Amino acid sequence: MARSMDYTSRFSLPAARVFAAWADRDYWEDLMTRMRELTPVSTVEDFRVDDGGVDLRLTQVIERHTLPAVAQTVMHSDLVITRVAHYGPHVVAGVTTGDFSATIPGAPGSLTGQVSLFDEGDGSVMRTTPQAEVNIPLLGGKLEEMMLANIVDLLEVESEFTEHWLRARA
Repeated sequence: MARSMDYTSRFSLPAARVFAAWADRDYWEDLMTRMRELTPVSTVEDFRVDDGGVDLRLTQVIERHTLPAVAQTVMHSDLVITRVAHYGPHVVAGVTTGDFSATIPGAPGSLTGQVSLFDEGDGSVMRTTPQAEVNIPLLGGKLEEMMLANIVDLLEVESEFTEHWLRARA
């Protein structure tokens, strides 16, 4: 059975600025540089911006020996995580929405989610709702919880990075 959660990031700058970062390849390249501190292989594989929004594909590799023991029981090699995201066009004075998925070849599960970005007060809020599903009897629930906990860690790093990146360019 899939598990989901809600995560909220707050930014001191308006949603238009956050979206402008998402629409800037340099933002994603800089984010992957930051992520290399955690996952040595972190790359922007594809990036496109058009009237329909922002589409991107990122790859990160987590070395097997750094995984928790329960994850090592089902993963027999490094985790190659491919994240695909789409952020719809920015909606002025409204809610900009997006979605994402992450795949791991050979892994018996999936991670998907939705994103919404909107102004609140002088800043903005990004709500992320990831959903993890692992189809392994007895271990599935533990692995889903682990995936969601790791997503929270990732979202915290990305939120802090985004705030710093935007303020450095204000």
